[in-house]
Amino acid sequence: MSNLLLKQICELDVFTLLVFKSIFDTGHANSAAKALDVSAPKISRCLNALRLTFNDELFYRRQQGLKPTPLAESLYVAICQFTESVYHLEQSATQIQNAAINADLPLHIAACNGLLSFLAPQLSTPDVAQALGQIRLHKWQENSAELIHAGALDFGITLESAENKELSYTKLGSVNGVYIVAAKQHPLWQIETDITLEQICRHPFLYQEVKGFNSKIDPLELFCQRQGLLLPAVDKVIDREEWYAHLLTMKSVAFCSSIDMHTVKHMPGLHLERLSDTELNRLHDTMMAPQYYLIEKPAIHRRYSQSQSALVVRSLLAALDPAR
Repeated sequence: MSNLLLKQICELDVFTLLVFKSIFDTGHANSAAKALDVSAPKISRCLNALRLTFNDELFYRRQQGLKPTPLAESLYVAICQFTESVYHLEQSATQIQNAAINADLPLHIAACNGLLSFLAPQLSTPDVAQALGQIRLHKWQENSAELIHAGALDFGITLESAENKELSYTKLGSVNGVYIVAAKQHPLWQIETDITLEQICRHPFLYQEVKGFNSKIDPLELFCQRQGLLLPAVDKVIDREEWYAHLLTMKSVAFCSSIDMHTVKHMPGLHLERLSDTELNRLHDTMMAPQYYLIEKPAIHRRYSQSQSALVVRSLLAALDPAR
């Protein structure tokens, strides 16, 4: 490339390159003017500047519209990469500006059942609080995705995978640690070896419904069906308080995740032990473990930085498969 041509290219403004891309994509100068919200004469001036710089017609008039020349086709990829980088610059600047404007406002985060009581202590430590500022946690509801899209919530973490095309869904991982829970005096704890699924199935079983996971059938129920086992009783609850009372009064057995364990272990009268990896794999053979998703608006509309959301996510990931 000659020094003169390089100088001429450097003198082109970003908008002129956007005009090139828009004409290439649409094939019409009028369509480019409409897409860029400028007048047709301005598009013509930009096109003339491009032709003078590259000493090429760039686009020929044909019945179907403007057809690119071979040189225009060779320039297209490089110009697209350049204009895309400009958009990234704009997004980054907007994100930082929004974060500065809203620095005194709390972050609104929605989380599914079990996560609120786990995340609250994690996000209230001095180091995290200094990085994130004030945070308000909300229980995930049926309309939470719409509230994120509308800006009433900043982002959410949930087990629901039904996607909204206006939002981004990032898979974070599944719960790989499961604990057996029952009253401290339950006969199950008399077993000295690793407790098996068959031994659990000899007792009444209780589970808390998780939308999108065990609403229709719980993994242990499915395991029993496939193994030809009959559970003495199966009960389903939707409330943690009811779940707790049932375990203490009905001599039932339940599971809780490595996330829920942080709360359950402090409930008086309950005992919990980790389900062995062998038995956990057998359980998940019948039904895949639930997946957590991070739900966000497009980057340009977020008022928080990527490092802030990553800090929240790290707190969750550390508990999905806790070290023994």
